[in-house]
Amino acid sequence: MASSYARCEAPERGLLLEQLQGLSVTMLKAATSAMVFRSPETRLSLAECAGGCLAFSGTDVPLTRAIGVGTAGQVSEDEVDAVESFYRSRNSAVRIVVSERTDSCLPEILRRRGYQSDDFMQNWWLPLECTAAHTLSLDIEVVSAGLNQAEAWVRTVAAGFAEEDSPVDEAKIPSWVLDTFYCLGFANGAQPFFAKQKGVIAGGGVLHVTGETASIRTTSCRIEHRNQGVQRALLAFRLDAAMRAGCRFAFSSTDKPGPSSRNLRRFGFNALSTSFTMILPH
Repeated sequence: MASSYARCEAPERGLLLEQLQGLSVTMLKAATSAMVFRSPETRLSLAECAGGCLAFSGTDVPLTRAIGVGTAGQVSEDEVDAVESFYRSRNSAVRIVVSERTDSCLPEILRRRGYQSDDFMQNWWLPLECTAAHTLSLDIEVVSAGLNQAEAWVRTVAAGFAEEDSPVDEAKIPSWVLDTFYCLGFANGAQPFFAKQKGVIAGGGVLHVTGETASIRTTSCRIEHRNQGVQRALLAFRLDAAMRAGCRFAFSSTDKPGPSSRNLRRFGFNALSTSFTMILPH
């Protein structure tokens, strides 16, 4: 499963970090716009400030966050005030993503204001030009999820993320969680997929293509189908689809060491950077 990365000239790390941020901002804007379709009472709320994108999809929605703040140069206190004003006017907590491109002064400014760190992420990348096609599983079928299957996909993937030691009742998943997964799976540029094991829906995931970059994301497997190759089948299928789409780079993120990060390494992904979110409750 490993890539032939060793035979390729690696791009500059700064270029990869810039590509990752651009992809992240594009996905955030698309998901925020999708919320207007999913929940018409939610007004489209996007703004630019201090080199970043500010997005609001709802008070309790994790997509409500700022990406890229402080990546275009030094950040002033006035600019932080403006970011906070955007979210405070919407009765929302302030969530600011800090990456390795962020002005090093920003985290300290935020800590002085009472922000706390959360949502640590490890970011990964793979050079698709140097990656061979994958052998797909004969036991697991990966198929596209159409808009008419959105509710089934949303509930499957949301439940897969929520399940730890026991199955989750899909009927009890909060509506704001379902809204979030809809926006992640059916935003412009997102391609949602089901994974089926012996004809039974076992999990799902998303491929998001923007230009030459692809994001392999929003992947989960129902608890009764785990450790049977579902995640690997979804990963292989989406990587091949990204290569067919002409993508040069694939990115993915994990929140902790575990099966997802091990699968990425098996497919040749390389650790690129870390990021985290700083949060000021409302």
